[in-house]
Amino acid sequence: MESILIDHNGCYVSGITNLAGEIVERTKGEYPYNYDAFLIWKGNYIKGKSDVVYSDRLMQWDYKKFNKCCNEIWDNEGQYFSNRNPKDIEKFLSLYWDKEIVLTAIEECCNVSNGYPIWIFYYEIK
Repeated sequence: MESILIDHNGCYVSGITNLAGEIVERTKGEYPYNYDAFLIWKGNYIKGKSDVVYSDRLMQWDYKKFNKCCNEIWDNEGQYFSNRNPKDIEKFLSLYWDKEIVLTAIEECCNVSNGYPIWIFYYEIK
């Protein structure tokens, strides 16, 4: 039976399964610079219904806006989302796109070009 880990924000963190419920073959612990996506948090996710965006793309598309939104929500310009509350990430995405966003799931994965973590946000526009 899989052990369930909950972080300080109430997020489910297994590190061993992805959003589809499949076992992650390349875990962050074993492959810290080249690991597979794993589930951080799952809300009302329905396969095929949610849109998807990667955290690094948001920053690349509009660096100033990304930092402005981070400052407004978290009082910093951090690009690290693992310890951030899903409701705050939802507010961040809503602010970034100037639309009401409903976050449905979050996965963490590794940017294969540089080894740094990035986050995959699954969401719906309300």
